[in-house]
Amino acid sequence: MPRIRRELSADDKLEVVKMLQRTFTKGKLVHGAISATAAQLNLHRSTVSSLWSSFSSNEPTSNNPGRVGRKPVYTVDEITALVNAVPHSQRSTMRDISETTGLSLGTLSRSLKAGIIQRRSSRLKPLLTDANKLARVAYCGSHVRRSAPAVELC
Repeated sequence: MPRIRRELSADDKLEVVKMLQRTFTKGKLVHGAISATAAQLNLHRSTVSSLWSSFSSNEPTSNNPGRVGRKPVYTVDEITALVNAVPHSQRSTMRDISETTGLSLGTLSRSLKAGIIQRRSSRLKPLLTDANKLARVAYCGSHVRRSAPAVELC
């Protein structure tokens, strides 16, 4: 059965080493032990060979890095504090929040996606002010026909 993950788990590595230790006599592996173990465990011969050489030289079992990449510039608490300090009148768009807080749009977008900050209204159409609402109703009212068209019924 093929492996799902690229890296072997610690249990799989231990199983490979135990199988090879069974064939270990007089300080050496028996001829063909690596190939036989690789065939039994459905692994490549070089994978088994590198596992055995790392075990023989007492290297650590995992060389996978822990936390890699750039360290975050702002912590979660700093981001929420900066955004909460912005008055509601200046929070209408992401760009407004970015200018007010000094955080980049990318940082704000990533925090929104990660759930650090939540949106309260649509990002495309922010909440309307009372003046905007009146202007929109007046505009819609100007396009309403006052007289109904004549419709003939059959």
